Amino acid sequence: MLEKEIKILEINKSDICEKLESLWAEKTFDWFIHDIYYDFVEWENMKMEDNKRLFRVRQKWEIHLYTIKRKRNKKSEGWEDGVKIADEGESIITDVDSFKKVLEKYGMTQTREKKKYRTSYKFDNVEFDIDNYDWIPTLIEIEAKTLEEINKYIKVLWLENHIQKDFGSRKLYEYYGLDYSYL
Repeated sequence: MLEKEIKILEINKSDICEKLESLWAEKTFDWFIHDIYYDFVEWENMKMEDNKRLFRVRQKWEIHLYTIKRKRNKKSEGWEDGVKIADEGESIITDVDSFKKVLEKYGMTQTREKKKYRTSYKFDNVEFDIDNYDWIPTLIEIEAKTLEEINKYIKVLWLENHIQKDFGSRKLYEYYGLDYSYL
C-alpha cells in the first residue's frame, strides 16, 4: 500500500479531537504504541536502513503487527514535494515471541525502539493519528491517498499556520534535539 503523510507539529489535541468529532470522524484507536525496529546489523551490504527500508514490530494494544516500509525518493513514481511517501505492508503476528526468535535466527537485530500514546480517527478514507511522545509537543499525522486530500484537511482543521514536516520519527527526535532510543 502506498502511504502519503504529513506531520503537523505542536497542535492542541483537545481542539483537534473536537473538530474531528464535529465532522463525525470515527475514533479508531486510543492507547499506547510500542515500536521495535530490526535490521541486519552484522551484514553491511544488507542493512535495510541504508536502502531506505525499515522493519518494525509494533504492539498496538493487545495486537502485534510487523511492518515493512520502503521510502520513495524524489525520482519515484507518485512523488509529491512536501509529503512523506512510502510503500508499506503490514500483517498481524499471532505469536510475537516466536516471531522475534525467527527474526534473530535469520540475522536481524533490534536496533531501536520508541513508545507513544496515539489517538486515531478516520474520516472520508483519511487517517488522523494524534501522537504524544515524552518530551515532544503533541503532533498529528494526516495520511491520505493524495497531497490534495491532506491539504484539504489541514485547512478544515485550521492547521495551515502550524509547522508541517514530511519526515519520520528519527528526524522528529532530531528536530527537537533529542536522542532517538537506540537499544
